[in-house]
Amino acid sequence: MTNTDNLKGIVFMLATCLIITLSTVLIKTLGQNINTFEVVMMRCFITVLITLTLNFQMGKLLFQSSKPGLVSLRSLLTGFVVLTNFYSVSNLPLVEVTSLQFSKPLFLIILAAVFLGEKIRLRRTSATILGFIGIIVVLHPWDSGSSEIKLAHLAVLGAAFGMAGLAILSRKLTIDHHPTTLVLYANIVSVLMCIGPALYYWTMPTNNEFMLIAMLGLTTYCAQFCMISAYKYAEVTVATPFEYFRIIFAAIAGYLVFSELPDIWTISGGTIICGSTLFIAFREAQKTRLRKRQLEA
Repeated sequence: MTNTDNLKGIVFMLATCLIITLSTVLIKTLGQNINTFEVVMMRCFITVLITLTLNFQMGKLLFQSSKPGLVSLRSLLTGFVVLTNFYSVSNLPLVEVTSLQFSKPLFLIILAAVFLGEKIRLRRTSATILGFIGIIVVLHPWDSGSSEIKLAHLAVLGAAFGMAGLAILSRKLTIDHHPTTLVLYANIVSVLMCIGPALYYWTMPTNNEFMLIAMLGLTTYCAQFCMISAYKYAEVTVATPFEYFRIIFAAIAGYLVFSELPDIWTISGGTIICGSTLFIAFREAQKTRLRKRQLEA
């Protein structure tokens, strides 16, 4: 890849970080007056409409699946991840949620070892243990807190675990499924999961809230496009470090919009999590390059 391609990839990754930060601001704003199920249902419904509108030329191919069981499992897990992420964003400071979301690679290593038979070497094991220490520092259970905040912590860690599971399932399904098909079914199932509780706890959104929900659906689609484009143009080792700008953007947005200031535990634990997961990412990139050289030799 050329330097120009890498630069494009970096720009797309920074755009991804900005869009995801905007999404979290929208979620937190909406979550102050509307229940999580209602926001998720409407957001996913809008994403379904956008996906169908922009990909109608695919015709029947958009709906085809040779593994409906796995697609259904992935879709249910997506719904779980979206709900837990929305709940945690609504109830925790943005920078704290973002720091804990970056624990996904730690769970991914464990799941890959269990379900894919991947070996975990000493360095990756040490980095994984260090990452989980970072999670404990962010949570600092030795301090007393409200049950709601503790539930939100469990929600974001559940979301990170779920995202790791999605990565495993996506790795299997993208071999013979179009990515847009997976996105479509995931959002349809998420709507069906939420429709009952959403109607039960229904609060009629204002015109401004309807506009924010529409923006949320659009940012979801844009973030996915920018993330895919980032790794299309740039090498993994070039693009990945810039993903951690999300924490900086989240801290700025949290302070400017919600007057949130991260405490020492969030800063310290977030730094440990980022360091350990960055090390894991670079080790994976090194292994990939080594395998390519061996195949070319």
